[in-house]
Amino acid sequence: MEIAREDWIDRAQENMKKFLNRGGSCRGDEPQLLQGTSLENTLGYALSLTMKDPNEWTDEELQMEYMEQLCFYDEESCKTIDKLVQQMYNGIHRNVTCRLTILPIELYSEGKLYEVPLFRYHFQQATDTEPKFIDSIGRVYQDFDDFLKNNKYPSAEMMYPKEGRLEPTNLNNVVYDICKTPAWKNYYFKALDIATGIIGIAGATGAIFLSGGLATPFIAASVGSAIYATGRSIDVLRDKSAHQESLNPLSDSESRTAWLSLTAHVLTFGTMPHISALSGVASTSHSIATGFKVCNFINETGNIISDLVICDTLSAMHSNYYNASIETRLAHAASICFWTKTVISIRQAELMMKNNAIVALKLFGFEDHFCEYFNNDSRAIDIGLRIVKHSLQNNVTIASDKMDAKAITIDGLKFDIETLLKLEPEEVEKLFDILQAVSSDLDRTAFGELRMLCESDVDLVRLISAEAESEKLPGNELAEMLLKVYESMRSQDKFKMSLNVQDGICIGNGLMMGIKAAYIIFASKDEHQAVAPLIDAVLELPPEQCEALTKIIKTKPDYISIFKLKPSDASSEEISSKLRNEISKALSEEH
Repeated sequence: MEIAREDWIDRAQENMKKFLNRGGSCRGDEPQLLQGTSLENTLGYALSLTMKDPNEWTDEELQMEYMEQLCFYDEESCKTIDKLVQQMYNGIHRNVTCRLTILPIELYSEGKLYEVPLFRYHFQQATDTEPKFIDSIGRVYQDFDDFLKNNKYPSAEMMYPKEGRLEPTNLNNVVYDICKTPAWKNYYFKALDIATGIIGIAGATGAIFLSGGLATPFIAASVGSAIYATGRSIDVLRDKSAHQESLNPLSDSESRTAWLSLTAHVLTFGTMPHISALSGVASTSHSIATGFKVCNFINETGNIISDLVICDTLSAMHSNYYNASIETRLAHAASICFWTKTVISIRQAELMMKNNAIVALKLFGFEDHFCEYFNNDSRAIDIGLRIVKHSLQNNVTIASDKMDAKAITIDGLKFDIETLLKLEPEEVEKLFDILQAVSSDLDRTAFGELRMLCESDVDLVRLISAEAESEKLPGNELAEMLLKVYESMRSQDKFKMSLNVQDGICIGNGLMMGIKAAYIIFASKDEHQAVAPLIDAVLELPPEQCEALTKIIKTKPDYISIFKLKPSDASSEEISSKLRNEISKALSEEH
């Protein structure tokens, strides 16, 4: 997108913050210790190079990946990486650890904002203690002043970290300077063709990096609000999935953009006011230490990201990741590891993402003793995240039940955690939709009793959801109908009612019907007294009559006429007689 001259500096500052907070809040300048394949993969990601298709990995490469010794990039990309590594290690043994810092260089030209990486590096055993700099085409600079005077970037205005260091201001922006590139004075540079292939976004920072000697143009698309970028990423992935489009980030550029944007922004939830609480959680549990490392990657854009956005992002990120192809998981893993300064590997990313999710679950209502359910179960984590997300979305509270260590309360209603974890992921939203119907203390009491009529809460959710879908009604509306049916029924002396997924509501001696039908017949009238005799009559029907009436309800659209009362229908005996006659009449018509 076009960026107006008066806006480019603010946008560039936002981009640079990602690197300031890479590896932790304001810790981006601290060198990352790298060597061998870990250095190669970090350089490859920073340069936005093309990964080798993991479906084509050999058995040896699979073993190397498990040992965190595999370079993930394809043959052409490896040539670029090798060139940089050779230049960096000129005269230095390859076994020596490199101390690497990645600096963002922002270039503004002709209404477009570009970003390229500059690598600051030195070696632990080198006699020369001053760091050098190398750009993405392998040009080595003895110091930062050398870079400013002799870089080969195209003609542009250039924002850079002052003195080649990522230092924070009081507002946690990067301390920067602006100058013009050396090519500004050389007209012939403007006439050069600039490579037009867009490689991909690295961490949604608006970054497309130099490759092969000339700047690759990029229209910055994710340099605005963190909230917008995160939501947009989720929408892109959901839309493409719904329309059977590719989610493979190696072959589909929009998918890759969305995945990497989603990853970068989920790591920003340290901006929320709970950061001190997170710190306390992390310090008391060794198992979530790596998760806290992810949380510490903070994008301080000035936008406070809401708890709901955090959980929605975590939930989408987690569920999509484990349902994704190996290509997507690799790109996703690389993004997580790059922005947390961790050795890039699928195993490391999965560990951090799992532990990061557990941190969020603990923060938003699941206490320590629930971790046993989540530690080794990605599906349970997915369910837990969805529960948290929908509790925030519906403004209801999750808490541990004080009397039962295996239960939680959702808006005051007790649920067994093991039962909740038996829900399918998409059924969590349906549960919360149903709970919207439970608004008063009387509703809570009735709903609690209703739950006892069904084999499990899972079956109750599926019963209501299935009919809601078939009737094209909201789940909370069907739940309200069911509560009213139950209220009408339970006041009768011979009350007998049960619920099951296959048959819906079972009344008396075996009369089966759906929730909507039961509501129309027994609960839609204003005065309960008007239908009490009808309910008594239905409760007294013998099993064979119940079976016949069930069949009529399922097959005859006008079945409601059987239950219509006349002013003269004053007693249950009279109504029962009428019902039997109507049933016989309907059956005879059928034959």
